[in-house]
Amino acid sequence: MIRSMTGYGKSEIVINGTECTIEAKCVNGRYLELSTRIPKEWSDKEGLVRETVRELVTRGSLNIFVRLEDKGSQQTVQVDTQVARSYVEALRGLQAELGLSGEVTIGDLVRFPAIFQAPPDTEEKPDTWPELRKGLVESLNALNTMRDKEGAELSNDFHGRLAAIEAGLVDVEQRSALRVPQERERLRERVRQVIDEASIDDMRMSLEITLLAEKLDIVEECVRLKSHIKHFRQYMADESQAGRKLNFLLQEMNREVNTIGSKSNDAAIALVVIGMKEELERMREQVQNVE
Repeated sequence: MIRSMTGYGKSEIVINGTECTIEAKCVNGRYLELSTRIPKEWSDKEGLVRETVRELVTRGSLNIFVRLEDKGSQQTVQVDTQVARSYVEALRGLQAELGLSGEVTIGDLVRFPAIFQAPPDTEEKPDTWPELRKGLVESLNALNTMRDKEGAELSNDFHGRLAAIEAGLVDVEQRSALRVPQERERLRERVRQVIDEASIDDMRMSLEITLLAEKLDIVEECVRLKSHIKHFRQYMADESQAGRKLNFLLQEMNREVNTIGSKSNDAAIALVVIGMKEELERMREQVQNVE
């Protein structure tokens, strides 16, 4: 079955005691266009995230958002008193040399970040990727579930429009079958208006009628259009990534319908052809969203 490129998926997991939310948002795109927003501490996992996405999504403009719950900073800070003492001595020396008044205060020292350092992280942290991947896959599966549901709705819409085109094609074929006898009689009437019926050359008349029938013949176009409709249904049922093929078939179907309209040269058939082209145009807009 076909799948839409538009969808949304979300998962919520706990990684190393921290709540994590992963969102996947996708809209239609010509290829797989992936954008990721990952916490800085997991930036080394971006390559793995992209590999996992490619396993489950093949086409669309996809955005992955990974957010960690902000519990506030609980990090302890160490003061390097030796560095702080060096800054104090340097400031006092500069003060004496320039003849400046005042005292060196703690407010002056906090301007120097080198005095404050985070304690060394000696704790060995477990690998976050297994849990991160689990949450990512969960959000992508939810995304694909929505895309499959929308794909089923698109498929139903396509089937309805194909049925309407087929009904129009039957009407066109029936009307076209009556065109040659009508045009034959019309041609004879025109000739009679110009010359006597006794002077009509039957061979020449037969030749003109044959040429006229060839100009009006739309059998080949109708056969090709039926074949395109058949393949369109097959791709919808059997192809998981049928978007490009369906788009190509719609172009070919539109070409055949245009040819039918131009060759028929009949007002009634022209109205039916206009209806068929309207259905194809609606399908062309919808197929842009098929993976």
